[in-house]
Amino acid sequence: MPAPEHSYCRPDGRPLPHPEGVRVFWGPLPQFYDAKREAIASIWLRQTKLRGVYHNQIFSRFSTDLARTWSEPRQMMYEPGASFDPEKPFEPEYLKNNPGYFGNNIIRHSNGTLIHVATSVNIPSDAPDPNPKGISVWSAPADARCIGSMCFIGQWDDQFNDFRWTAGKPVWVSRSISSRGLAEAEAAELEDGRVLVVWRTSNVGLDPKEVPGHKFFSVSTDGGRTLDLPKPWTYDDGTAFFSPSSFHRMIRHGVTGRLYWIGNISPGPTRGNSPRYPLVIAEVDEKIPAIRRDTVTVIDDRRRGDDARLQLSNFSLLENREDHSLEIYLTRLGEDPSDFWGANAYKYTLQLK
Repeated sequence: MPAPEHSYCRPDGRPLPHPEGVRVFWGPLPQFYDAKREAIASIWLRQTKLRGVYHNQIFSRFSTDLARTWSEPRQMMYEPGASFDPEKPFEPEYLKNNPGYFGNNIIRHSNGTLIHVATSVNIPSDAPDPNPKGISVWSAPADARCIGSMCFIGQWDDQFNDFRWTAGKPVWVSRSISSRGLAEAEAAELEDGRVLVVWRTSNVGLDPKEVPGHKFFSVSTDGGRTLDLPKPWTYDDGTAFFSPSSFHRMIRHGVTGRLYWIGNISPGPTRGNSPRYPLVIAEVDEKIPAIRRDTVTVIDDRRRGDDARLQLSNFSLLENREDHSLEIYLTRLGEDPSDFWGANAYKYTLQLK
């Protein structure tokens, strides 16, 4: 997909030089096809690395020609502050306000709205100090306040000729619980209309004996406007399971109607991002909500000869509309100990009953 010219240039197309050492990423991740509008709604990330610090802001765009072209980007804002100006892309008032990182997906709620859960958002300025122990990691210095998460609720506006996104209220956890805040949010609507959000968290820089590594979750009863306090996600018997700081997804199967979670569950406490195996699938008990322990099924695990750093993570997931199997596409990083990055890509096919 060609990069939109106005993202790296002035509005008139003239190149905009970046200072030496500055790096900018601009691109989309979560997308949702709105059949009624015949449009793809998408969330884009603009990441600016300036003097060793990563600044993230998110924008909404839509396409009516199957992603060949995109509408003008609109910054998704939730607090006062300067918006993006292509003439001044490194303006401090823009970079420090309204930070955000895109979540994993966009869902259509039964009430007709779209919901996207952003992460790395600023917590309120009057919130208590979230980091009394002064924990610092590469992605979040000790004074970082962009550790929260919030839902954005989208609705099409005919007069605006675009999706309008309204920010909900943020939630967060102490840095002594997750040193990197709440990340990689995955959202799903439960059968009773509640919204379930599951996050990756991290215990890097913390003692795994005290903070063993979990996925966290929250539920919204008002369509994403507010979320309850995030807490460790558990099995249906109430036991918290161990999970590293790693990618995960949820999907509702088109035939069974059941909601499934796919990610890494470890036999014991984890350390930061590791170990990223085994990769499992499990059904979600939607009333609690929680993982049904008796449905946890291993998709793949570390095999003889695999590097101890093996990663069964960062996968793509879809349901095949012809046979309704689930398809997972994953690169088994570390399967060759002599060449960690020189791994094969695999397709996993799951048949559900």
